[in-house]
This record gives sequence, C-alpha cells and structure tokens, in this order.
Amino acid sequence: MRSLLSPLLLLGLVIACPAADKGPLVTVRLHAEGKESDGENFGTPVTLINPPKKIIVHKVPVVTEQDFTAFYPFPVKDGTLGAYFKLDAHGTNKLAQHTTEFRDTLTLILINGRVACALMVDKKIHDGIFYVPSGFQSREIAQLQTTLPTVGKEKDFPEQKKKALAALKADQKKESKPTPKPKPTPKPAQ
Repeated sequence: MRSLLSPLLLLGLVIACPAADKGPLVTVRLHAEGKESDGENFGTPVTLINPPKKIIVHKVPVVTEQDFTAFYPFPVKDGTLGAYFKLDAHGTNKLAQHTTEFRDTLTLILINGRVACALMVDKKIHDGIFYVPSGFQSREIAQLQTTLPTVGKEKDFPEQKKKALAALKADQKKESKPTPKPKPTPKPAQ
C-alpha cells in the first residue's frame, strides 16, 4: 500500500502544479571557466569568437535568473541591450564566492542558451549587482519587464508589467500577420 501511495502523491503534486513545468521566459546564466581535467560530466567545450579561443565552462551555472530581484536595462552601441541585475542574498553570496575563487579566469554569460559575452573576473563583486554588458534583444528585455521590477522603480512594477505585456502582445500580432505575396508583374506584349 505504501509503495502505491508514493507514486499517487507524486502524480497529485505534478497535476496540482501545472505551472511548475513552465520555465522562465528569459534565462540568464553565468558559467565559470573550467579546466580540461574537469571532464565532460562537469564541463563542456565552448569556442569563443572574440577573443578567438576554445575554453571549457562548468555545466552548472554560478548565478541564474532565479537569483534576480530587480534589473536595469540599457542600450548598447552594437544595437543590443545590456542590463544590471540586483541579486538576492543567495545570488550575492554565490557571485562573491565565484569572483574570489575564480579571479583571472573567464566567465561566460548565456542568454536563452546562446553565448552573449565572455568577461574576465578581475575583482571581487560583493555588492550583489550582476552586470551583463550586452547581448539582450528588445523582446527579451520586455519579457524580463513582466517578471522583474526596474531598480529604483519597484513600486511602479504593476504598470511596468502591464506596458511590457501590451508591447509583447503587439509584437506578437505583427509577427503573426502573413507577409503579402508580391503581385506578378505583367509581361510586356511582343
């Protein structure tokens, strides 16, 4: 009886939490540079474009979007967007530990699974601010605005969320409209 009850309880938890299978709209992950000796269970090879280099990065991220409490986006000259993220206590501790232990190594920032940038760890970060210098698309920032308040404007979050959802909905309508086919040009009479 006990062995039958456990799977039924687990099934009940899965059914009762349908949102549990939904992941975040935007994932932002900081991964530490690893070593060749880490092996493929703990590290994965990544080829960087700038600087051109092949490195190993740890599979388990140091900081993730689950550690964010607020953010501040900003435009970048390359046409993408960057952001500062305010971390919770757990994220602040992990980032401080990482920047102490992995000084003079690279860290990789992945946005939705793509490499956004590589940064050199040159000092300890203990203020709980995680900096992503570039790599966000405007749609990703709008998606973040539905889940995170802007730093310094936390009380305006409900209005921010409403505007971001409206912008995403308008953007989705634009994408869903089929592109009209060009009319064939008439052939000249001979």
